[in-house]
Amino acid sequence: MLHFKQWTAPAAVAMGLLVACGGGGGDGAPVTQYVPGTDLPVGVEARVGDVIAFSQAQIADTSDSRDPVLIGDAVLATSESDEPTDI
Repeated sequence: MLHFKQWTAPAAVAMGLLVACGGGGGDGAPVTQYVPGTDLPVGVEARVGDVIAFSQAQIADTSDSRDPVLIGDAVLATSESDEPTDI
């Protein structure tokens, strides 16, 4: 006959709950951080690629009923070495 310690059953239940919940963070979308006082993601001040990606997204999402994008005092990234890119 098998003999179990008193802690065996609670430990098994706790282990089952940990496995069932999957442990770790949620599947939520990453949170976008914005340049303070603007509608611009922080990457546009550091990387030209982010400026281009943001610009392309704005062009693709253009409508007459949409609010204007607040640019504020943000300083967009520039580069002397990157090749020109169509937006």
